[in-house]
Amino acid sequence: MRNMNFFNRALKNVTRKMSKSVLLAVTFFLIGNLVIIGLGINNAAENAKILTRQKMRAVVSLELDYTTYYNDADKITDDDEREAFYKNSPRLTLDKVEKLKADSRVKAVNFISTQQMYAKDFESVPLNNDFDKNYNQQENAEASVDGAVSMMSYNWKPADLRVQTNQYPDMIEFQDGTYEMLEGRFYTQEDIDNSAAVVCIPKELAELNNLRVGDTISVNITDPSQITEMEGSELTEDDLLLSLEVIGIYKSNEQLDPNSDEYKWMARYESPQNTLLMPATTASDKYYDFYVKSYRYYMTTMPEYYKEEDIMSKEDYDRASKAVYLLEDPLQVDQFVEDYQDQTGDYVILNANNETFKKLARPLDTLSLFSNIIVWIVVINAVVIITLVTALTLKTREYEIGVLLSIGVSKAKIVAQFFIELVIVALIGFTLSVASGSLVAKQVGKMVLNYQVDTENKYADENNNNNNFYYGETNYFTEITQDDLLAEYDVQISPMIIAEIYILGIGVVFISILIPSFMIMRFNPKKILMNQN
Repeated sequence: MRNMNFFNRALKNVTRKMSKSVLLAVTFFLIGNLVIIGLGINNAAENAKILTRQKMRAVVSLELDYTTYYNDADKITDDDEREAFYKNSPRLTLDKVEKLKADSRVKAVNFISTQQMYAKDFESVPLNNDFDKNYNQQENAEASVDGAVSMMSYNWKPADLRVQTNQYPDMIEFQDGTYEMLEGRFYTQEDIDNSAAVVCIPKELAELNNLRVGDTISVNITDPSQITEMEGSELTEDDLLLSLEVIGIYKSNEQLDPNSDEYKWMARYESPQNTLLMPATTASDKYYDFYVKSYRYYMTTMPEYYKEEDIMSKEDYDRASKAVYLLEDPLQVDQFVEDYQDQTGDYVILNANNETFKKLARPLDTLSLFSNIIVWIVVINAVVIITLVTALTLKTREYEIGVLLSIGVSKAKIVAQFFIELVIVALIGFTLSVASGSLVAKQVGKMVLNYQVDTENKYADENNNNNNFYYGETNYFTEITQDDLLAEYDVQISPMIIAEIYILGIGVVFISILIPSFMIMRFNPKKILMNQN
């Protein structure tokens, strides 16, 4: 018996005391099922969030926090202090934008301004929608039938071009495939520095007007009728006119639904087919000259409201409120925000649309929390139960222990034998639980998710949109719904979870054998055998 390997003794003991082994195996089987369900649900919830994130645009917005700024302004009671506070309003400087742009995770930056302009010597792409038809019908009318003033009564003409201008010689849209350059090139940093009169136009606009790379087009930066209204000003038609060389023709992959209500009343300038791309400085220089001359005109007509000292500087006039960064990987977004959120300065924040994502993912987060709690409760109870069972069985095996000790078997080998016995039974129980738990976990996972979603919707806040988008802005955040997120939720028992079950099981056995091992270390073989006799 002394020479018998402790592993063989453990195996013989498991098969000899079959009833005890079966009861322990059933215990491990039940423990394994509960742990598999918990780990499976938690893994499915985390994977759903990761998969959804990977489908989202990897963008982070550096923007002014107007909400906090105006809330702080409202707290100021002194009029002079409030006026000074408004004069020192926050600004998004190029230095702040450049600091984040230098990060290796950044793929492209949009420091963009969007304007509406008017085609002069070419035609914008017609939409043939209700808006187009309505305007065409009223174009030569002075008033509508019911007496309401028509659009033309004020010589009003809707803009038909949208112009996107960037401070950098690249755009997020080209990096993520929204835009594709078909001919020519995009503007360079040299073009931006020199305010070059260059432009990239969409394919549809080029085809409609037979335009090619190298051709020149002219646009008005505002409605020419404004000059007529400001009679006596220094403004001329040349102040509105921009002559631009076509350096590139691109294709937009944005899809519009012609049957949607949005499309029916969309103005031409809102269409991707009428979107021009040019350097920021090219447009801003022209707009600033127009602004100064317009302001000086109003200084003569309304001097009580328009003062020389209130004319904005070029820097203030060109002020932008948002810069958008495209990162290499959507999974880098949270870490990027965490790295820089304390370095943005007062009233400047990093927005990754996380608040919306967190609200949509709240049912999954709750599932993860409860599944983790269940796993830990089960593991702790398993340790307690197995420890008690092992400790109680020592009393019935005192004689066996005494004999082994008397023939020279070390106490460490006896503890190892008991450990192997539990491991063998645990492996049997956990192996069976893997088969059954895989089936049960999927059904239980769906059931608890549906319950959690119903509960969440019952108490959900109706107003769950904290993002502020202003007229003319592009929303670079991927629009997702809770259904999109939950569609990725799928409980699967992966090899990693199975490995975790076995590792967890061996860990439970190891901890459970610690207290009995201390009891064995105190045994005296002579005393045990004398008590038995």
